[in-house]
Amino acid sequence: MIRQVDDILSLQHFTYEIGSKSSYLVQDFAGGLYHYTDLNGLIGIITKHDLWLTHSRFSNDENEMNDGYRIAKEVLKTKREQAITDDYKSYTIRVEEYLDKPSQGVYICCFCEKNNLLSQWRSYGENGTGVSLGFNPLGFTQFTGPDLPPDSYGLMRLWKVYYKDATKKDIIEQALDLIPQMHQGESDDYIAQRVAEAIHFFLPTFKDPDFEEENERRLIFTPSVNCQVKPLYRNRRQMLVPYFSLNDLLKSMIPDLRLPLISLTVGPGSRKEINRESVEMLLENHGYEGVKVDVSDTPYRG
Repeated sequence: MIRQVDDILSLQHFTYEIGSKSSYLVQDFAGGLYHYTDLNGLIGIITKHDLWLTHSRFSNDENEMNDGYRIAKEVLKTKREQAITDDYKSYTIRVEEYLDKPSQGVYICCFCEKNNLLSQWRSYGENGTGVSLGFNPLGFTQFTGPDLPPDSYGLMRLWKVYYKDATKKDIIEQALDLIPQMHQGESDDYIAQRVAEAIHFFLPTFKDPDFEEENERRLIFTPSVNCQVKPLYRNRRQMLVPYFSLNDLLKSMIPDLRLPLISLTVGPGSRKEINRESVEMLLENHGYEGVKVDVSDTPYRG
């Protein structure tokens, strides 16, 4: 499905509506957000002032998106079984049909609310030899704010990740209930498409409860048909992975983008002290002199 401007407007409106009705969607940023990466990733992020938003279907956890689809299918099945009218039953069937169709995709960049997590060093910090970059979440509001024109490049939001099945089901139920109210007078088919698009947008915020310790947040981007920037591709784990460069997306809006980096923790690998020196040099050479650099004290054997 190619997202036209009215698709993006519908998504934008829905995020307003659900945010005003659901306290769990309020973005309560009490501290920093942390992005774990290896040393090659660090070099790219700092030298290019850039983050990558990767197509959610190609995430590190291949079962991750399946969790969201499973929940969505359960909600639609329950709604269909409880339907009082044939029209509503047909509505849920039509939504599911659009949900099953290939989407243009949602692109994500992942952060944790916790720094120095052993599980993250193992998974993303190249066995403890990488780094954790700490960002001020308020610094992202310049390109995730509600007043951005939807035809500029698409819709970008910084969302929580939801681990409880009850919360996931509530989001999907609200999409089924709120979007028809937002588009009264439109055809059933049009409304079903908008509902499926809204569910697709939220699926990357759904994650298995076993990962709740991460307290993850995600920068989520869905491109519009007017987006002049095209996805890039990289080879990872025998897959051709599509992604967007944040810097490329924002170049026309923020020509001199600087990431809201406030701290950096060098991973607990055996060369952490010598890496600290070169990390400080890298930051100073690229305009991040004020960033505090620490070394992880987590006991670790990679």
